Amino acid sequence: MTDTNSDTSKIILDVALQGGGAHGAFTWGVLDTLLQEERIEIGALSGASAGAMNAIIVASGIATGGREGGRAALRRFWTSVNAAAREATPVFQMLEAFPGFFAASAAWWQMVSGGQVTVSSRPWQGRAAQMALRELIAEQVDFEALRREDAPQLFISATDARTGSAHIFRNDQITPDVAIASACLPMSFPPVNIDGVDYWDGGYAANPPIAALVRFTPQTDLLLVSINPARRTFTARSPEEITERVSEMVFNQALLTELRGIAIIQDALYAHMQTHEGESGSDLLRALHELRIHEIHDEATMSELDPHTKMYPALDMLLKLHETGHAAAKSWLGANFEHLGKRGTAKLRERYLGGMLKE
Repeated sequence: MTDTNSDTSKIILDVALQGGGAHGAFTWGVLDTLLQEERIEIGALSGASAGAMNAIIVASGIATGGREGGRAALRRFWTSVNAAAREATPVFQMLEAFPGFFAASAAWWQMVSGGQVTVSSRPWQGRAAQMALRELIAEQVDFEALRREDAPQLFISATDARTGSAHIFRNDQITPDVAIASACLPMSFPPVNIDGVDYWDGGYAANPPIAALVRFTPQTDLLLVSINPARRTFTARSPEEITERVSEMVFNQALLTELRGIAIIQDALYAHMQTHEGESGSDLLRALHELRIHEIHDEATMSELDPHTKMYPALDMLLKLHETGHAAAKSWLGANFEHLGKRGTAKLRERYLGGMLKE
């Protein structure tokens, strides 16, 4: 990994996008803000579930229309998601006015609900929702543009339903089927078959992919955009609350595993370099040593949202989450831009590692 930020005033970031259903509109706000910041360029994006949707959409927009193309593509996608919900559910407009009833009409949205699992005895009944989302992606993404050399690199995760391992799809492999595979919750939707392999939601195995960014891109600054709360302030008691909390924990576990692994390796590399005159070994180890991780989140706001609303893309909520993401990104830029290219700013141990590793 070569530090692409050492000889230029423009910071090139890798951006890793967590899944979270309709709450992915928070990420829309973050990306919208980053695209307005001329001092920052997005070099690569990774994502799972709704994070994959955001990554694919914005990469296509950037490849075809630059920064403004990326911003327009994201707005078009999220407003289209709301429009699709209205069309799929005749009473959706009434339920938008009375959100207390959203749970009864929102099953279709579980397709992109990276942090929510609801049991269904007939997953094949969700096929119509899969196809609606697939059509939307097919209409709005320029897949040929994604294959151009100047397009942002993409790393999209899906989970092999038989092995449980993550499959990371790159730019030349991205198709509408890859998009819906990354967002396929197996208890509510049939698996997506690609080249003879059945895939489930990428959030089970890599939410979002981190290691692939470290290994295959030259950037040393990696920005994680988090949606799912790292912690809850209460212990789930009712069966419904327990199901929701277990689901959140499952979808956060892949991220925790990668971050813990990176932290352990970085600590070991630091100790090694203190006694071996700065030598860090292989290119991958050197990349891990040089890696600077940053994070944009709004734990307070996101933890207050009802988990059911991940399945309910009401336009008012999407726009509010966009503004929340915009505010979080602006605040992060104001506090941390001067540190980009110099040191990591994410409080990983405090937020994710729970005292497991010493500073």
